[in-house]
Amino acid sequence: MKRNLLFVVAIFLATTMSAQLYVGARLGYGIGAQKYAVGKKVTDDGQENIWGSMGQGLPLGIKVGYFFTDNLGVELGINYWMGAEQTAADMELSAYDIGAPIPATDFKNKTTAKSSQLRLMPQLVYRSDMGVYGRFGMVIPVTGSTVVNKSTEFKMPVSGDKMTSEEEITYKGSFAIGFAGAMGYQYEISDNMHLFGELEYVSLTIRGKSSEITSKKVNDKDQLEAMTTFQKETNFVDKLDKDSNTAANPKVDATKPLDDLRTSTVYSSLRFNIGITMAF
Repeated sequence: MKRNLLFVVAIFLATTMSAQLYVGARLGYGIGAQKYAVGKKVTDDGQENIWGSMGQGLPLGIKVGYFFTDNLGVELGINYWMGAEQTAADMELSAYDIGAPIPATDFKNKTTAKSSQLRLMPQLVYRSDMGVYGRFGMVIPVTGSTVVNKSTEFKMPVSGDKMTSEEEITYKGSFAIGFAGAMGYQYEISDNMHLFGELEYVSLTIRGKSSEITSKKVNDKDQLEAMTTFQKETNFVDKLDKDSNTAANPKVDATKPLDDLRTSTVYSSLRFNIGITMAF
């Protein structure tokens, strides 16, 4: 019994002696790991897809970790991710029929989207004695949004009068959990300080939850106050039926958001990070 107890104490002391708390900060840049057609470019000569990814962007982060042994530990990263602006529509037509009673007009439209998220990244970490390490675990967006800006211009071919429209829409996503993993190398500056560089992969898809028009102007005149909740807000769902709050419902309620089918957005990325850690 004593031998067993001594063995347990020895293991505990060895683990405690090798335990190490550390904190760090990192900066990186990610490219979209899964590019897809995020929009279309349309001109009088034809149309083409605009390829991009909502996963492209700049991550800033801090982290705190704890090594139970010389090689194995856990880490919690807190990242603020700033997505790169993506073009969802780019249209320029010399004659565009927007429907009666408005005749064909010169038409321009530019629609862009940009996302930002605050993410938690709980992970397991393994490091070798040569400075090479790997980490893997979850990525959990805790807050964030995608802001879409639409700029439209009509020019009447006869009178030359212009009508402009500026609209901003904020999209919110449902709760999601993704995967993140990285391989890197840390260079020892001193016993307690290291520089590191790493290649990280993030796999994350977020389903839409809601959207709201937060700004709308026509010829620089505000239109938001005159709009109903039904016109400004959208609630995304997986199924529409006769009771859904849509324009096709004879009992549509203008004081409630519009119901529309849900879509999902891919935020997966491959990125390179650099940073510094301090051990205690």
